[in-house]
Amino acid sequence: MESAFVVAGTQSGVGKTMVSIGLISALRRRGYNPQPFKAGPDFIDTSLHMLAAGKPSRNLDTFMLTRSAVIQSFRKNASDVNVVEGVMGLFDGASAAAGGEGSTADLAKLLDIPVVLVVDASKLAGSVAALVHGYKTFDPSLKFAGVILNGVASERHGKLLNTSLKGITKVFGAIPTEESVKIPERHLGLFMSHEVDRTLLNDFSKLIEENIDMDTLLEATKIEIQSPEPEFRIRAVDGVRVGVAMDEAFCFYYPENLELMRDFGAEITTFSPIHDSLPDADAFYIGGGYPEIYAPQLEENAALREALVDEIRHGSPLYAECGGLLYCLEQLESREMLGLFKGSGRLTKRLQAVGYVDAISVRDCLLFQKGARFRGHEFHYSTVSVNTSTAEDFAYKLLKGRGIEGKRDGIWRDNVLASYTHLHALGNRKAFLHFLEAAMC
Repeated sequence: MESAFVVAGTQSGVGKTMVSIGLISALRRRGYNPQPFKAGPDFIDTSLHMLAAGKPSRNLDTFMLTRSAVIQSFRKNASDVNVVEGVMGLFDGASAAAGGEGSTADLAKLLDIPVVLVVDASKLAGSVAALVHGYKTFDPSLKFAGVILNGVASERHGKLLNTSLKGITKVFGAIPTEESVKIPERHLGLFMSHEVDRTLLNDFSKLIEENIDMDTLLEATKIEIQSPEPEFRIRAVDGVRVGVAMDEAFCFYYPENLELMRDFGAEITTFSPIHDSLPDADAFYIGGGYPEIYAPQLEENAALREALVDEIRHGSPLYAECGGLLYCLEQLESREMLGLFKGSGRLTKRLQAVGYVDAISVRDCLLFQKGARFRGHEFHYSTVSVNTSTAEDFAYKLLKGRGIEGKRDGIWRDNVLASYTHLHALGNRKAFLHFLEAAMC
C-alpha cells in the first residue's frame, strides 16, 4: 500500500516548501522513490521538488485542469510515497469560498488523501490548540492526519506545544528555527533549482530526519491509489521538430506541455537563447522565466536572435509565454530583443499580476479558434508597452486576470502569438495540437 499526503499550511509563508523538500529528500535517502506534486500553478516550487526527488514534479491545479485530468495525472505519476505541496493556506483558492476551486482543501478531497498541516508555531503557545482545532474541524470531509510544527524556539517550547495539542491531533514533529537553512528569494519568489546550492538539500533533509517521526507519518498516510485510466494518443504530427528555449532565462514549463507534444508525434529539441545557436526546427516555444535579469546576455547573442527572426519571417510558428513575450519585443530593460512586436518591457518593483486567467479567444490565432474559452494563470513584475493600433492586435479577451492591457492579452501577428498567460497542456490539448499543426502548413 502506498503513502500519500498533502503538505498544507495555515497560511502562506509557514514553511510548506522547506518541509516538502526536506521530506522528499529524506524519503529518498531512506530508499523510497518519492513523487512530488504541487497544488496550483507554481513553477518555482516544482523545480525545487525535482532537485530533491530527481524527477519532475507535477502541478495538480483544479482551476486550470478538469477534475478528471487532475485525478489522472496523480494516478499516472504516483509512486510508493507521494508528497503533494499545497498552495497558500489550506482553504485559500481561486474564489472567495473557503476550500473552493483551486484550494489545497479542494485538491485533498478530490484525490481523497490525508492532510498534514504545517503550523508556524514561532509565536504560539497554548493558542496552537484553538488554531489547529479550527483547521481540523472546519471541513469534516477532509482526512486530517496531523501537524508538523515549524519555527519552534526550544525543546521546552516544543513540549508545551505538544501538550497543548494532546487529544486534538497527532504531532509528527517540531522543527526548530534555523535561520541559516533558507532558500534565497527574488521578485518572483524562491530561487530556481539550478540556482540553489545542493548542500541545502542535505540541510533540509537533516532537519526533517532529526525532528520528524517519519515512520508514524508514513503509517498515518497509507492509502490505496487506483490505477490510471488507459490513455489514447493521436500521433498527428510525426516529423515536426519544436525548438524549446530552455536555460536560466527561460525555465518555466509544465513538463506535460512538452510531453503532450511528444505524444502527438513531435520531436522536442531544447536550446539556450543565451549560449547557443538556433537549432533546426519547424516551430519554436519560448516559455517564462527571468529574461529581465539576463537581458544583457540575451542581447549579446545577436546571431541567434537574427536567425530566429529569419525563421519566423519564413513561416515557422512561435508561441511565447510571459518571459517569452518580453523576448519578442523590440527592447527589454533597454536591451535589444527579437523585435517581432513594436514595444518594450521593463521590470517593476511592484507585483503587476498574480492569479488565474479565464479568457476567450476573440479571433483565430496560433492556438485557438475564435470563441474558444480557456484557462491559465499569470505572475509577473514586468510591464509591457506595445504599439498596438486597435483591439484587433490582441487575440484574447480576459474575463478574469489582467493581461497586457485593458483585460486584453495575446499579441497575435501571422505565425506568432505572445502573451502573459501561461497555459497547461492538460487543460488545453487542442491548443497545443493546433500549434503543432501550424508547423506542418
